[in-house]
Parts: sequence; C-alpha cells; structure tokens
Amino acid sequence: MAASTVNGPLRVEGLGTLRAFVGDNEIELGPPKQRAVFAILALCAGETVSRGQLIDRVWGESAPATAAGSLHTYLSGLRRVLGPAQERLVSSRAGYRLRLEREVFDVAVAEDLAERARVRGTLDAYEQALRLWPAGTPFAGVPGPFVAQARVRLAGLRLHLLIEHAERARTDMLPEVIGRLLAEVPAHPFDERLRGTLMTALHRAGRTADALAQYEDLRRGLAAELGISPSPETRDRHAAILADDSRHRSRPAAGVLRPAQLPHDTDAFVGRAAELLALVESSGGGATPRRRIVMIVGAGGIGKSTLAVHAGHLLRDGYPDGQLYINLRGFDPSHTALTPEAALHHLLTSVGARNIPTGRAERAALWRSMLADKRVLLIIDNAASSEQVEDLLPGGSSCFVIVTSRSRLSGLAVRHGARRITLGALTDEESLRLLTTLIGEDRVRAELSSARRLTTLCDRSPLALQIAAEKVVSTVGVGIGDLVAQLENIQHRLDELQLADDALCSVRGVLSWSFAALDQDASRAFRLLGLFPGPSVTRHTAAALFGVGLERAAVLLDRLCALCLLEQDGNRFTMHDLVRAYAAELSAELPPGERRDALSRVLSWYRVTLSRIGDDKVGRDLPFEPPHSDVPPVRFDGQRDYVRWCGTEWQNITAVVRRAARDGQHGPAIHLTYLLFHYFYVAARPLEWLDLLQVAMRAAESLGSRVAQAVLLNHSSVAYSRLGRNDTAVAQLHRGLELLVEPEDWQHRISLLANLASTLREAKEYDAARAPAMEALELARREGRDYYLASAYDTVCELAAETGRWAEAMRHGLPGLEYARRSRSQILEANLLINLGLARHGLGQQEAAEATFGEALRISEDAGDRYHEGLALFGLARVRAGDAQAVALARRALARFEELDAEEAAEVSAFLAGLVDYAGAGHDH
Repeated sequence: MAASTVNGPLRVEGLGTLRAFVGDNEIELGPPKQRAVFAILALCAGETVSRGQLIDRVWGESAPATAAGSLHTYLSGLRRVLGPAQERLVSSRAGYRLRLEREVFDVAVAEDLAERARVRGTLDAYEQALRLWPAGTPFAGVPGPFVAQARVRLAGLRLHLLIEHAERARTDMLPEVIGRLLAEVPAHPFDERLRGTLMTALHRAGRTADALAQYEDLRRGLAAELGISPSPETRDRHAAILADDSRHRSRPAAGVLRPAQLPHDTDAFVGRAAELLALVESSGGGATPRRRIVMIVGAGGIGKSTLAVHAGHLLRDGYPDGQLYINLRGFDPSHTALTPEAALHHLLTSVGARNIPTGRAERAALWRSMLADKRVLLIIDNAASSEQVEDLLPGGSSCFVIVTSRSRLSGLAVRHGARRITLGALTDEESLRLLTTLIGEDRVRAELSSARRLTTLCDRSPLALQIAAEKVVSTVGVGIGDLVAQLENIQHRLDELQLADDALCSVRGVLSWSFAALDQDASRAFRLLGLFPGPSVTRHTAAALFGVGLERAAVLLDRLCALCLLEQDGNRFTMHDLVRAYAAELSAELPPGERRDALSRVLSWYRVTLSRIGDDKVGRDLPFEPPHSDVPPVRFDGQRDYVRWCGTEWQNITAVVRRAARDGQHGPAIHLTYLLFHYFYVAARPLEWLDLLQVAMRAAESLGSRVAQAVLLNHSSVAYSRLGRNDTAVAQLHRGLELLVEPEDWQHRISLLANLASTLREAKEYDAARAPAMEALELARREGRDYYLASAYDTVCELAAETGRWAEAMRHGLPGLEYARRSRSQILEANLLINLGLARHGLGQQEAAEATFGEALRISEDAGDRYHEGLALFGLARVRAGDAQAVALARRALARFEELDAEEAAEVSAFLAGLVDYAGAGHDH
C-alpha cells in the first residue's frame, strides 16, 4: 500500500501471524527482518528503542557489519507504509518509538486480560482471555532473538491461562479442557503444574486410570532425563487420586525451607528514586513480574549492590516463598569467580535440595523444577558475564531476579528480555545528603562550600564519598576542608581515597578489578586514554590515539564502555575524573616512545582534519612537516559545519596543543594553533585564543623561527583588536613585520600589512592606515595569488568605505569580490559584500545596498560567522533606518557583537539610541 493511501488508526496483531492494519486496510510489512523491526517496536510501544538495541534484538550478538545500513533501510520501508513519521513512527537522537495504543495491539490486550483474569479469578474472565488467542505460534516466521523471547513468554502466558482456567472448570467443561491440556503435554513434558492439573481433570471426569498413567509418564521422564523425582505437591496430588479423594489439593509439603538471605540494608541509603521505581514497576509490585529479570549495571563503587539489596528489602513481602542472594564474585580480587556449577549447588542447597546432581545441566534443570510456580526473589550480585548467570535463572514467570554487574550483560537482554538499569553517579543534592548522613548535619552545614567541593572531587561516587566521610569522621582534627585540600591534587587523589585497614575500601582497588577483566588490546587502549589530555574522545581521535582503524577503535571503546570504564554520549566518550586519574597512572607504564607516538598520531589527525579549511594558504617556510594520518579526517559540509565541529572539539585541540608544546613537539603545536585561525576568527573566545597563541609563541621561540613568530603575532593582533585593544594589536603587527625581512616572506607581509591597515582604520587613524594598505595591494598584484589579492583589495575597499570615498570603495571592492569567490574564502567574501553594501548605501543605491547586505548575511549565517553576521545586520539596519524593521535588525546585530565581546557593540548601541522610535520599542519584530 502506498504511503499516500494510509489513513486511519494503526492496529496490530501478533498472537498469530504478524499483521498490521491502518483503518480497514492491511499494510505490507516487508521482508522478514523488516517485520522483526516492526515487531520489536510494537512490543516496546511507547518506549524509545535505540539503534543499538534494535540491532541487538534483530540480529543478536553476531550482527554483521552491514546491520546498521540494513536497519536504516528497514526503518525507511516502515515509514513509507506507515505514513507520516510524526504520526506513527517517531525518531529522535535516542532512537525510534512506535505510537501504538494497548487496546489496538492484540498482544497487549491479551496480557491485560490475563492480568485481569488472575485478579478476578473468575471462570468468565479466563474464558475471555483465552478467547482472544488464535491457533498457531505468536509472531510466526518473524526472526530475531527478541521476538523469539517474546514468543516463549507469550506461549508460557497462554499455558498458564489454560492451566488456571482448567483448575476452575465445571464438570460439563472437562472433556474440552482435557483435550486442550493433552495438546500441551508434548511441548512441556516436565511441567508439573500442567501434568497435575491434567491428572485432576482426568480424575474428575472419571478417567482415573488415565490420570495415574500421566503421573507415571511424568515420573519416568523426570528420572530418565533429569535424575529427579516429582515434587511433593505432585506426589500429594497422586496420593489423593489413589485414595479416590475428589477434592483438589495443592498444599506445600510440611517443613519446606523458605530462605531469607538478603544482606543487611544500609542505613545510609540515599536517592536512586527513579531506579527504585523502575525495579518496583518491573517486579509487578508483588503480582506477576512484568519483567522477570532486571540488570543493574554500572562502574565499580557506584552503588549497584546497595541498590539491589535495598530494593530486595522493599519487595520481599511480595515473594513469600523466599528471598535468595548469591555473590558470583565476578570482579572480586580476593576470590575466584563462582562457576555456574558451584553457584547452582549453593542455590539448590539454599532451597533444601538433598540429592544434588553432579552435572551442570542436571543441576540447572533441578533448580528450575524446584522454583516452578514459586514466588521467589533472587539477587545475583557481581556477575562477570551473561554465561555465568543464565543457568541460574528460574524457568517460570513467578520469580523476580535482580542481577548486578560492571558488564552490560547484553546476552541477558537479547536472549531473556532482561531490563537494564544503568547506574550513574549520584546527583549533587544526593551526594550532599549522603555526606550529611555519614558526617553529620552540623559539620556539613559548617563547611557547606567544602562539602559541595568534596562531592565533585569524589565524582559523586557513593564509594568515594563513603571513604572520604570515614576519613573525616575517624581522624581527629581533620575537617572537610582539610580533606578537600588534599584531594585537589589529582595525582594523589586516589592515594587519599582509600582506607589503610581495608583493602576493599579503595577507589583505586575497585577500578583495578575492572581493569583486570580487560584483554590485552583493551587494557592498552585504556592506558592510552589516560595519556589523552582532552576531556573526551570520538572514534576518530581514539583510532588515531590507539594506532588502529575506525572499526577496531569502535570495538575497543565498546569493550571499555561494557565494563563502565567509559561513558558514551552519542559519538563522544568520556571518563569520570577518578577513572581518568587511574588511567593516567597506568599510562605512565607505557614505554616513552609509545606515549610520544600516540600523541603524535593524534596531533597529525587533527592537523589533517583542520587542514581541509584554509591550509592552502600556509607558507612552506613554516617550521613543520606536512601532516599525515591513516585515520580518515572529518569531512566538513562547508564553513558552518567546520565551525560547529571546532566548537565541540576546541577543548580537546587546545589541550593537545599544550601537551605537544610541553613535550617538545613544537612544530605540530604551532601548526595546529595556526589552523584554528578560521574558528577563533568567528567564535566568541578572544581570551582563550590569546592564551593558546602564547603557548604556540613559546614553541616558535624555542625553535627560533622568525616566520612562525610573525604569523602568530599576526593572529594575536586580530584577537587583541576584537577586545578593542588596537594599540596592542598595532604593536604586535609591527613586531611581526620586523621579523619578515626576506623576499620569500611576501605572503606573510601581505597578511600583516592588511591587518595593520585594518587595525589602524578601526583606531580611526585613516592616514596612517593608507600606506600599509596600498603596500599590501602592490605586493599582492606582484605575486598574483587570488586569496592575497582578495585580502588586499578588501583592506583598501574597507578603508575607502569608512572614510566616505564610495566610488573608490566600489573600484577596489568589485575585483576583490571576484578574487574572494575564486579563492572560496567565505570570510573575505562576506567582508567585501559588507563594504560594498556600505558604498552603495553611501551612493544612494538603497535597493542594491539592501541586496548586498542580505547576501552577506546569508553567507555569514551559512558559515556560522557571527561577527560578519552582526556587521551585515547592522548594515541592513542602517539602510532601513526609516522603517520599523531597523530596531529589530539593530538589536539582532547588538546581540551578536555582545556575544563576541566585540567593540562594534558600542556603535550599534549609539545607533539604536538615535532612532526615533527606539525609546518606545518594546520587542523585536
């Protein structure tokens, strides 16, 4: 069906063959994996499912490299058949969400009816729930592990409805009920509740021999396949039938062990309200769990076990058959991790099993049998992997399992539909509350600012905060401020965050357990990340740092994220400060040559990437070799894209420049600073720019490169000019020109002369400005390079326009504009258009002036150039000074200049004050 014909509400069927309808028309859901994507979105209707989750749930753990592209194709196909995306399939940066109401999805209706039947307990309610179920398999033919898990869950739900309906059946209904139950036995030969209900129904129908035959078949099967006997409940039922007792009995055996193993719940528990709510909602609040398994994952010391135990105490009344706890020791440095066999032995012993089989599979089968139809809460703490956990999971739907791990445990999510709760740091307020609980309200209030700083230095980690609080409480004469002073030194912070008498109370120790779980490549990557001086990395920067390709870098980053040593936000990866401090300690173990090579690779990658904007103007006489990188550079879709990217990366780049200069890599440090000119020219960071230029200048002085010093002085003059310090800017330019004494310095002389003329013009020293402007033009004409011709013509044009020589401005501006376009310099093109606009306005050509300023505004907005955007807006405001739009335009210009801290803000303010309607203007148009 074409998307244009799709009208009406969406309705979905999944209890049999997957089908979807819009209005009265069935829509074509496409090939099997596209149907799988739709089924996943329907089963998760109302929730946002990330792209990564969709790939996991469609392909499983062996997803091909083409999975992301195929997923995009399938989602596009679904958009076409579902109609307007904003109505049914909603996409965002976080993922995709299908708008589907529960009452129009038969799976959701079936689940709701099943819950209602169990609450009401009436025969009619069960019949209504079963009536919805068609013959056949749910989601028949739909591939993928997630749908397979849903298929198993729905089949189990239908079986339990059949059993509970049969337990309530009237005598006249028994033949039909028996037929239904018998049809289920081949698929569930060891389900004792099914067999027991069937035995009772047969006995009630006068078929006692058949009932006893069912018991004998069950007993032989359990003995042969699992090495166990029927449960006490089933044996009781068998005995009742033998005694011709017609009353239905299903009492537990006397003396059944009901374990209560939850560890002590801490009195210092704070926060985690959202996570606790998620756990309670998943548990069903004591009814049948909505999600049988919940994983709490996060970094070491973040409070996973504490949350699990606290939630267990809140939920324990809903699980009267027992609460079990087992520590798998997945990341315990003092003990070997429990094998599944050992863990099963522990759990079976906990529930009173006497004859425990030796084999792993037999133990798992016995464990599931003993928990069948029991309401048990199981906390599996400190798991290392999905494989360590899977055999411990109960088989029925009445138990609730909480698993904690530093690993993501993707296998549990894919194969068992487990819900993942990722535990992060406490909030600022929660951290302060924890300190108050541990240290005391009076002491925290007395040093409130120090307490807030302490939470930051501890990364808001519960373990780190508890260690810090213990140091304050247990050490005489130590206040919160004293500890803060010791922790401010990042190199010794991990030394302070440990207790001398308890090896387990150490942030460094906890991090080391996670690090020990890494393979050789991932551990090297972690060390190299400790070397990187910036606050975040992308896959590109990581690939350069690690010396590997992009795909391999992505795998290594994913491994570190899986153990919560890294955090991912879109395409950026960050470390908490304490983790970074630990990685920095480990990076010192790398050979000096490897550390230097890693930094060199990152420097080269940044240089190659930034060279894509304006590097063709760099003189060959600057003190660095052309960069090379095996990692592909970022590709920019124009100047605006470049500026936006630099805005997200500038902290990393400037940190890399400082590290390079400190380590003696002076040439690359100078080059990278040089390449940031185009970004800083349009960004609102003149002070940061000057700070970085001083670092590069020291590097140039160390190399003794007069040309590099001159170039950096030229850039410094622009930054000083932006701050309104034109006298300093002029001094910088004169110093630079004194260094450029050789004939081959012509291109740098043109730039410095042009900037000198512009700076003198801004200082209103017009006569002094004319000589360097004309000298720059003469040099540019002699060399004949488009970019330098555009720059020189622009300087002369701007000087003429500002002094009211409109015809001269036009005479120099028009050829300059042509050269600017030929050299593809958007900054020069915008500046020349603004000067030509001023000239046309001065010549009385108002329509032409407005069009010229408008074109300059368009180019500036497209390039993300806020400085020239402000100039263009101001030019338009002056052209339209006679109408109501002038105030709005001028105010927009003022906002741009104030954002940049540019001196033009004063001129725009004066212009606004002079407008007739300024005093009464209350808003922009």
